[in-house]
Amino acid sequence: MFENIVGHKKQKEILSKSIASGNISHAYLFFGNSGIGKFEFACEFAKQILKTDNLDNHPDFKVISKMSDKKDILVEQIRKELIDNVYIVPAAGDRKVYIINDAESLNIASQNTLLKTLEEPPKYITIILVSSNISAFLTTILSRVTQIPFEGISSDELKQYIYEKYNLTFNDNILEYINGSIGKAEDIIKNNLLEKFNAVDELYSFLNVLNTIKAMKYSSNINFALDDLLDYLEYILYKNNKYKCVKIVENAKNRLKFNGNYDIIIDSMLLRLIDTIKEA
Repeated sequence: MFENIVGHKKQKEILSKSIASGNISHAYLFFGNSGIGKFEFACEFAKQILKTDNLDNHPDFKVISKMSDKKDILVEQIRKELIDNVYIVPAAGDRKVYIINDAESLNIASQNTLLKTLEEPPKYITIILVSSNISAFLTTILSRVTQIPFEGISSDELKQYIYEKYNLTFNDNILEYINGSIGKAEDIIKNNLLEKFNAVDELYSFLNVLNTIKAMKYSSNINFALDDLLDYLEYILYKNNKYKCVKIVENAKNRLKFNGNYDIIIDSMLLRLIDTIKEA
């Protein structure tokens, strides 16, 4: 059970016991940081509830997500995709499962619409709210769901997963930076950013020994306009207690957001970093 899920041992134990005992709640809230596998876990849990290996086109399974052109999950969507068919008995078995992904996008009106179903649920349904922000929910919602907190998986588990699936290795800095997030790890791999992250580590080594020439030359191989690379440099500086340097990188990030000249901003940042490290 849950063989396809990496980590989350405690959550596996709790929900496996629920399935074994038949004591499955009508509603759950899976919450924790984004990218740590909550949605994937919810889908595996749904497979166990529905006793199937394949959720594709399953008549008693539905995922509700925010529409790409909408800011929130609106009342109309909850009514159409959940309320209007939740009281129709299961078609293929004895249970129905609904997953509301990014459930923090439910606005107040949508939560109130959902609340009646949570208060008077049919005995055959399970609704799983998946969210990265528990504070977004009304207390009345929170009081009617079984809350399951999720954390990032351990660095060792993540390192093994990356190696077994992609035959790649992340250094310790990167593993600590992504903080147990499989989603972030896979984004780095799929966007071909691993080499660039390693380059930021190398750049820091030049900055730390005050090698201005190598640092300036090496930085030309790194496109800091790409997502996360300045954040990663900021993390490395913070990890090494160079707090004044963190503020310099933050300033560069803000200037780039306002479409400042890239070369001038990055060169200035590097020179100021070296001066600040020298003064420390």
